Amino acid sequence: MPMTTVHRRIDLPELRLGIVEVARGIVRSSSADFQSRAALVVQRIVASGYELPEHARVAVRKLLKHGGFSPTGRNRPAQELLVRDLQERGGFHLINNVVDVNNLVSLETLVPISVFDVDKSGEEIEVRLGEPGESYVFNASGHVLDVKRLLVCARAGGEPIGSPIKDSAATKVFEGASRYLGVMYAPAALLDGAGLRDAVHLFASLLASETGGVVVQEATA
Repeated sequence: MPMTTVHRRIDLPELRLGIVEVARGIVRSSSADFQSRAALVVQRIVASGYELPEHARVAVRKLLKHGGFSPTGRNRPAQELLVRDLQERGGFHLINNVVDVNNLVSLETLVPISVFDVDKSGEEIEVRLGEPGESYVFNASGHVLDVKRLLVCARAGGEPIGSPIKDSAATKVFEGASRYLGVMYAPAALLDGAGLRDAVHLFASLLASETGGVVVQEATA
């Protein structure tokens, strides 16, 4: 079975990447067991006053400031936006099993994660900094994210398709997708080697279980 290659094109020792790929899955609604797990996570976050631990928030933001990007306001890291969404909705926003797993693991590990439909993204991905003039549409309304100086995932030799802020609409996972690639952007200050491996295994296990797919790779870089 082919495996997507993720090339690291950035010299940033503070960044640890977690890579998960699952194939032959089915995009559908999340299971009742998953929804129960999500409800427990929501309870914990509600009990915290909808606040991420300060050390985790600072570690991720510091990572994203490496190239000069400002991860504030509408450009806050994805896991911060997920917490804000919980607060506004009063519960976990169920979308589909792949996106739900991505969001739950992000909330459990406190790190931002991208997830791609491999048939749209291609089987070679580069992790690098966004260049001046690079951007992508991230939702159905046509809103654009300027990724200059931002840590991004990009097609090999090509345009960016995801980041710790938001992912491109062009490679998002919808019904009919069967291959999924997840990339975790983990600060070394937050997850050590063993912690990241555990997080990657959790992500892969939940993604395979929810979609009925097969784990193609679990890796760290």
